[in-house]
Amino acid sequence: MESTVAPREPGASGGARALASLTTTELAAALRERHVSAVEVLDAFLARARRLNPALNAVVTWDEAQARKRAEAADAALSRGELWGPLHGVPFTVKDAYSTRGLRTTSAHPALAEYVPARDATVVARLQAAGAILFGKTNLPPFAGDFQTDGPLWGRTNNPHDLGRTPGGSSGGAAAAVAAGLTPFEVGSDIGGSIRQPAHYCGIVGIKPTEHRVSTFGHIPDPPDGPRHVRHMACAGPLARSVADVRLILSLIEGADPLAPEVPPVAPLGAAKPRALKGLRLAWADTLGPFQADRETRELFQRFTAAARAQGAVVEQAVPAGQDFTDLVEVWGLMEGGEVGAPLSPPIREGFRGQFLPLERDLLAKAIVQGTRIDMTGYGAALSRRDGHIALLEDFLSGWDAWLVPVAMTAAPVHTPFGAPVEVDGVPRQYLEAFGGFTCLFNATGSPVVVFPIGCTPAGLPVGVQLVGRRWADGALLDVAEALLPLGGGVRWPPAFTP
Repeated sequence: MESTVAPREPGASGGARALASLTTTELAAALRERHVSAVEVLDAFLARARRLNPALNAVVTWDEAQARKRAEAADAALSRGELWGPLHGVPFTVKDAYSTRGLRTTSAHPALAEYVPARDATVVARLQAAGAILFGKTNLPPFAGDFQTDGPLWGRTNNPHDLGRTPGGSSGGAAAAVAAGLTPFEVGSDIGGSIRQPAHYCGIVGIKPTEHRVSTFGHIPDPPDGPRHVRHMACAGPLARSVADVRLILSLIEGADPLAPEVPPVAPLGAAKPRALKGLRLAWADTLGPFQADRETRELFQRFTAAARAQGAVVEQAVPAGQDFTDLVEVWGLMEGGEVGAPLSPPIREGFRGQFLPLERDLLAKAIVQGTRIDMTGYGAALSRRDGHIALLEDFLSGWDAWLVPVAMTAAPVHTPFGAPVEVDGVPRQYLEAFGGFTCLFNATGSPVVVFPIGCTPAGLPVGVQLVGRRWADGALLDVAEALLPLGGGVRWPPAFTP
């Protein structure tokens, strides 16, 4: 069963700080080679999380007792020459939308405050089968339903680069925990931007894989032990401090799942294939239909693409011919409202719909409301429209190694009430459009998207980029991200949280 008490703090030693600075890949190697024990690594992260989490409110449930038992077993196994898997002894946390056997899983909703699942979500089971050690769950908005992380059950999570700003959502606790070094890696979920936008705001690496590459079985808001209504667009994917970590975690959680038959057998992600910058073909855009990034983001895009061009990449500003991004937003909202909102019981559905009704000028909100009223004829028509958009984008991407577009209109905004306008270059923009306009497009197309930082604003806030690739070409896209990441300075520690 879970422990609701925060872990003990054995002391923040120099060794503990050094361990917290290692990537997941580096930690796994150090553990395999027995340079450090699983108990030592777990204690280092528990101590750091205990000390730093109060400022962030990223971790909301702890499981120290079971984690320590498993760490001790991991050390004993290695001493016998037994290796559990590629993550043997590596501690981790997971977004509290994922079911965890014997450990409270709330999806941040008061109705699930005491819910303890009988089985793990598929991604959790696969990570533990690979040897990883779960020690906590991270915060999200109720039922993963906002682009910020706040709610009545666990409260607000803060951005480690500036505590007065949001880390994003819905995987905001996950991204904040990784960025601040409370955990080596995380697994988030994304139906409108919930991996990519927090990675951007917190300055780390994340991937929304190709739709159906990774099983979402055991993810809530589909009701526990109830029908699985969310069958499209929703994705599970890792957040970490390096592209190599993201590749490793994705390789362990991907693939067919008998509990989610829509997930097909996929060719394994495989090892990285280093790409030279010279000869890379990159398209980019800082405006997509009704969505334009702010001046600071546009300037960073100009600087980053110029740096890529100087290294020999072919870089051109381009968008797919004939792609109507306003229509694509509507398709996304019809599917989102249709799969998440329409199946709810009438009073709950009215509550879900009601939160978006006041945002009548917001393109995303308007489409979600329409989706809550959709019938099967309308839903089939939306899927057909989606097919056309996928074909257009795939044809466009066939001429490029990747397409670079903004993640959001701005760097991390200050904490903002749900539905309130977000200021973009001094002009108020609609709430959902500012937070998720750029990201929801690629849930609608099912495309793989890697996010990584390309630089910082003058105020020191990280700015990320969406690197969009062809469906099922996730590995090749990660290769391109690995080549491009150094151009923007890589992943930087938040100054107040540097190990």
